[in-house]
Amino acid sequence: MIIIAITNQKGGEGKTTTSLNLAMGLARKGKKTLLVDIDPQSNSTGIFTNPESLPKTMHNIFNQTSKMKDVIISTRIKNLSLAPARLSLAETESISGNSVEAPYILRDAIQTTRDFEYVIIDCPPSLSIFTINALVASQYVIIPLQAEKFSIDGIMGLQQTIDSIKKRINPELSILGALITQLKPQTLLTKTILPVLSKYFRIFESTISDGVAVGESHLARKSVFEYNKGSRQAQEYESFIEEVINEFEKQTTGNAG
Repeated sequence: MIIIAITNQKGGEGKTTTSLNLAMGLARKGKKTLLVDIDPQSNSTGIFTNPESLPKTMHNIFNQTSKMKDVIISTRIKNLSLAPARLSLAETESISGNSVEAPYILRDAIQTTRDFEYVIIDCPPSLSIFTINALVASQYVIIPLQAEKFSIDGIMGLQQTIDSIKKRINPELSILGALITQLKPQTLLTKTILPVLSKYFRIFESTISDGVAVGESHLARKSVFEYNKGSRQAQEYESFIEEVINEFEKQTTGNAG
């Protein structure tokens, strides 16, 4: 089971969009996938259902009143399941943060289910106890990132947090790469910043260009593949997913050798 946290402490970087389309894309390729929404804004959940109508959500996991198998729901996409969130999740942040076991709640919950090849965790735009839980539970991190100065300024705190968790709690954790989103390729800023970013992280070869298809797909409560599979952004996410799968296949082949 490959567990990937999609995280960036800065909002508006394409985190939920990447989580959603990566999870859907993997499912479309026949991979049994679980999308875990631990963002109280519950935007990933809202693509599939009304979050406030659900009897059990990740709120119940973090206040430890339910098991993961009771929270997970099916979606309209074959091979894709969802561990949903709703706004009440925010209420558990201070409660769960006071416990010695707090950083391990999500890891322990995910480990009770072995039905999935991939687990994709949509994190909130902050270094909260929820994001800490995701980093403790995961083997890999993907960082959606715009090619902007403010994006780079915020990334150092995330890098330090990842390094600290890797050193103290989860030695298996590593950054799979940064995915550049909302790319405006012809701007001088982009040309200047991309070489700087590549000094800190591996940058995926695939990038997601700026365009309307992603925003319109959110309004339609669909993935970009469902909304307009012929759009440039859908094709770019398709390339990104292939890149992710190929990376894991290379690792598997290398380990076998």
